[in-house]
Amino acid sequence: MTTKIFLPAILVLALVSCDNNRTQQAPKVLTIQSPSFDDYVSKGSYDDLVENLYKELVSQNIDLEKLEDKIDELQKSKGDTLNLFNQFTEKNQAYYNSVDGHISGIQDSLLRKKMKALIANNLAAYNSSIARHHELLQLIQAKNLTINDLHKILKIVKTLPLMEQYQRDNLPDIKSIEGYIKQQDDVINYADTLIQK
Repeated sequence: MTTKIFLPAILVLALVSCDNNRTQQAPKVLTIQSPSFDDYVSKGSYDDLVENLYKELVSQNIDLEKLEDKIDELQKSKGDTLNLFNQFTEKNQAYYNSVDGHISGIQDSLLRKKMKALIANNLAAYNSSIARHHELLQLIQAKNLTINDLHKILKIVKTLPLMEQYQRDNLPDIKSIEGYIKQQDDVINYADTLIQK
């Protein structure tokens, strides 16, 4: 529900702030003289130009840098938050696996059946005791997906104006292309006259 409200708000804010940044100089990654541009050309691809443009924006924008710090902090604290519960569930799972082995070794079928019932009741109580934990873990996972989606959207929304500016400022003139076509025509005409001799 909050994503439906939050997402449009983020997009509007990002678009407004992007309009304010249009007067900035061209990003280094887009200047033909930059080493990074030469690296892209030599590799035959632009790697992830959105990421590279966004990194450059982050280095120039305190708010974006703060957001990246918050995202990094979330990633670091996630492990600390979940490790204790993960270790707890691993030990319980190891115990119940071990119990199964012990029960299968009981020769008396009646005692074996009683022990299986005892463990089944205990396991049901255990699963009930961690049900809320699992609900919270699912909520964490859903929120992580939302954060990842918003992060990707932000990168696109923030870098798109840079590309639009680059396109406006750097569109090559067609004269050189037309000149090359004229050279081709000259060669075609010359070859044609030689064929007809």
